[in-house]
Amino acid sequence: MRSSRVPQALTCGLAALLATSCSGDPEPPAPEPEAEPAPIPTAFEGQSPPGIEGEVLRFLHGEEADAHAIFADPLGVRIGSVGDAFLISSGGADHHLLQEAATGADLWEGEARFRGFGTDVDGAPVLLMSDLDGSPFVLDAEGATLWEPAVEGDLYLGGVGVRRPEEWSPEEAHGEYTVLAADGTELWTYDFAAPEEPEEEDAEAEEDAERADEEEPEDTEEPPALGVPVAAWADTVLLASGDSTLHARSLDPDDPGAELWDVDAGEDDDLGLSASGSLPEPSVLGLFPLPEPEEEPEEDAAPEDVLVVRWSGTEASSVLSAHDPADGDLLWTLEEPGPNPVGGPFDPAGPAGGLYDTTTGTFLLPQASGAATAVAIDLAAGEVRWGLEEEGGAFSPAFTHAGYVYGAARGGENDSQVVLDALDMDVVADDLSAHVEAVTAGGHAILVQDRQRFVYGPPPQDEEDTDEPTEDPSESPSAEAS
Repeated sequence: MRSSRVPQALTCGLAALLATSCSGDPEPPAPEPEAEPAPIPTAFEGQSPPGIEGEVLRFLHGEEADAHAIFADPLGVRIGSVGDAFLISSGGADHHLLQEAATGADLWEGEARFRGFGTDVDGAPVLLMSDLDGSPFVLDAEGATLWEPAVEGDLYLGGVGVRRPEEWSPEEAHGEYTVLAADGTELWTYDFAAPEEPEEEDAEAEEDAERADEEEPEDTEEPPALGVPVAAWADTVLLASGDSTLHARSLDPDDPGAELWDVDAGEDDDLGLSASGSLPEPSVLGLFPLPEPEEEPEEDAAPEDVLVVRWSGTEASSVLSAHDPADGDLLWTLEEPGPNPVGGPFDPAGPAGGLYDTTTGTFLLPQASGAATAVAIDLAAGEVRWGLEEEGGAFSPAFTHAGYVYGAARGGENDSQVVLDALDMDVVADDLSAHVEAVTAGGHAILVQDRQRFVYGPPPQDEEDTDEPTEDPSESPSAEAS
């Protein structure tokens, strides 16, 4: 008897066909098991970027992290610094958290809109905020409310409040102003009078005027020149009159409004401004602390702080001038590479997107035109240290710290952080495995590496250093880490 032999492959095929005929649709193949995502690391690997020393204090992501729930925001968070605290901002809502950098303790939390960074009367950094209804308020670096409007419409300016006339506008800026302390106490009320319009004179009036000129003039005191508050510090408020003049007036309770000094582009030949055409307009860039001198100061040593003003005309290159904030004395002037327009005549003081390194006294100031996209200026000497040329403009500076400028190099294969020496623009490091997201005044830093944020502490001997990193006050905290 002859037996039939069926190939094994055919047998398996028939079995599969029978199974299909019984069950209807073909059975889908078993899915391959999905690969689990790599766990978020808990240890920092490699060297920290230049300027960041000390040890890792904590990490902020992952199941093992003892971190606030805001870090779990699916849209991420943005982090900046104020004083020695971190400002953490939700990427998905107007939700902000202020944390002490050293310990991670929560200092303040709330639903609000972030409007920028500012200073108080002593120059300490503050946060400019507003509630969801638009009412402004100011927090200090410890989360306490420093200022709220005493009356709706009050503005914050360098540690004081400013009350403008009703229905104020840059075109209709004249009227009554009040400067108030942070607690709402009125310091000084004055009237910014509109200039008198010339009247048409007839022949009889001209004769009367000629006779009056022949008579001995009476001793009349002209009212002091005033304007709109644009900056404040200590017991001083700086007023812009809307032309080419700035007026510093006292906020001393014993003599509020007393004249301290004036700067007038039309009168001060030492400014070196062009006399042809219309007078240049001033824009106050801010008050900056100068580094301590290496040698013992002399009797006529430079001041501790310098007030920087930009003067801009219609076509000529803009000019920077530095003044002693105590008496207005001119310290130096410097012509910029090209014209830089100023803002409105009564805009509050601001660094126009500039970054300042307190360790070296280097002010990195963007340029609207000319041979450089930005110039680095020595504020003590009034000299240009270096410039970012147009062809090398792939570097975008973000903040400074301890003599370094941190920024992004764009346009290559990878966008990575680059660290420059603030004195000479030399590249100190690039292609880093971790980038610095924020640094506080005390030297605490947040480093981002492999989807994880690590908080670095400063070396013990540097705990009291105050090399505060700077950011554009007009921008929100730094971009979200991945």
